[in-house]
Amino acid sequence: MKLDQLNVLRAVVETGSVKAAAERLNRTQPAISQALKALEFQTGTELFDRSGYRLEVTPVGKRVYLQSLRVLTEAEGLGQLIHHFEKGQEETITIAVDTSTNLNALTPVLCKLQTDFPETRVVLRPEVLSGAIEAVKTETAAIAISPMSSIMLEEEGFDYIPLGTSTLRNVTSPSLWAEMDNPKRLSDMRRFHQVIASDSGQAGGLFDREIGVQKGQRRWYVSDLHTKKHLLIAGLGWGRLPEHMIAQELKQGRLCEIDLPHTHLAFDVTIYAFRQSKPIVRPVAELLWREFEAHAPYRQMPCRGG
Repeated sequence: MKLDQLNVLRAVVETGSVKAAAERLNRTQPAISQALKALEFQTGTELFDRSGYRLEVTPVGKRVYLQSLRVLTEAEGLGQLIHHFEKGQEETITIAVDTSTNLNALTPVLCKLQTDFPETRVVLRPEVLSGAIEAVKTETAAIAISPMSSIMLEEEGFDYIPLGTSTLRNVTSPSLWAEMDNPKRLSDMRRFHQVIASDSGQAGGLFDREIGVQKGQRRWYVSDLHTKKHLLIAGLGWGRLPEHMIAQELKQGRLCEIDLPHTHLAFDVTIYAFRQSKPIVRPVAELLWREFEAHAPYRQMPCRGG
């Protein structure tokens, strides 16, 4: 049984005649009839009733036709996949995404990628702090999205695009805030546990210290920001989270911002897309980069590379 025979069967069933099927497939009528007879010989049964004026699909023929549609769909998908790789398109692309990143900056780009390269598998690799920069340095990710210092990206020699800003706020539960009894300075909070997300990288350079953690501070460590948020809502500590992750909880009163008269705790960070400055040119990674450039809200700011 050949795919060509199944294509002929589909054309005859869907057009209703050998003549119309021949026109659809751009073949002669005798060639269509021969392919049908060969298929019937292989299946050992008649697929069409030829006793009337028009061909009528037999019950067995209908079942073979329906099964053939699944086979042909699989074959067509395999053909597209082979064509995809023949053109040099990546089988898989990995994007390192810092867990503090608002994914709204990423989804329009992923929608475009899904449309243009449906056969490429996308891996979104969650990272914390220096993990994203390490993933690009070691080439385990083609592109990274992370809050970062432009100076550090320059020092690493990366291409980079600013995608937007994010505000980080120190928050805790209302119950723990009441227990703190109106602290005035950061030092007043040492006896309450600070919940800290562990660095997923080797914590080199700028990250070679615990940023925003004072000496003598009681602390707990978690591997991701969603766990951190859960602990803060439960009143098990205090810590910093990006505003987009806690907007609803602040509005509902499940979290409150820590406001110290002598310490400014909230600050803004810039989110960047970045990559190696001389990447191996691959079509999927290049499309992603161009889309990040197109969606960047700060296109008036200088971007290295491109």
